[in-house]
Amino acid sequence: MLNIKFRTNHNLMARLMISTNNMPTDFANYLWNKYRKSYILLQNDFNINEVDNNIILELQNQTFFKDFCDEAEKNLERIKTCWEKHKDEINLFLEQMFKKAFTLETTAIIVAPALCCGMNIGNNQFIWGHKDGLTDENYDLVYLVHESLHSYFKSDDLTHAIIENISDIELAMFLNNSEYGYHCHDRLKNMHIKLLPFWNIYLNKTKKGIEKSKSSYGADYDQNDFISYQSKIREMNIDDFINFLYEKKLDEIVDVKTVYSITPKNKSTKIQNTSSL
Repeated sequence: MLNIKFRTNHNLMARLMISTNNMPTDFANYLWNKYRKSYILLQNDFNINEVDNNIILELQNQTFFKDFCDEAEKNLERIKTCWEKHKDEINLFLEQMFKKAFTLETTAIIVAPALCCGMNIGNNQFIWGHKDGLTDENYDLVYLVHESLHSYFKSDDLTHAIIENISDIELAMFLNNSEYGYHCHDRLKNMHIKLLPFWNIYLNKTKKGIEKSKSSYGADYDQNDFISYQSKIREMNIDDFINFLYEKKLDEIVDVKTVYSITPKNKSTKIQNTSSL
């Protein structure tokens, strides 16, 4: 079961605002000119200790920062209420995806939606706050799960793609009752394509579901080429499945080829990029 505690942290939010230049330009320029070394350090690592703390204090004394704090508190109450309402169905969904019972305790540090921030910061803690959650409560729920799962799995591209499969795609489709999930990281697309035949087996997807998933990535493969893995993968839980993928080394058993279709500009301006396994 995934349990999430919620809190705000105004000091951390101030650091994030400096790190992302999320301030009025004139005040950002003022801080840059007065605390340039600390400003640069915070842009490289918002949580670094070796900075002049006055840069944080000056920001915290600004009216616009106090408005951000108010928004963070409102955001916390809204998100916490939404999580409490839906956590049971989400946990049931997660146990079905994991194919096992599990326990994960995390803490969500909620920031103002305008910061559009989501990141796991270690020690079973993550930062979350995004403007899209104001109009789509499921967006918040999906990414609460996404950031929490970074505390369950080790950190690499393989597990990040698995997290996106579980939360950004499957959970999003479940909560929204939709055929489509949310957008995943472009840099992980190649990993998603390599995983696709095995993930579809793990979820025991129907032929229709497999075709839809292939189409969503612009990828194509013959499921019969992977039939030898079916009986074993279908019995695995998520931990065993990931260990299986590490042991098999995807780069050694899957070859991803890219095919480009090119037409004259006066005929069509669309260039297709499809991946074939």
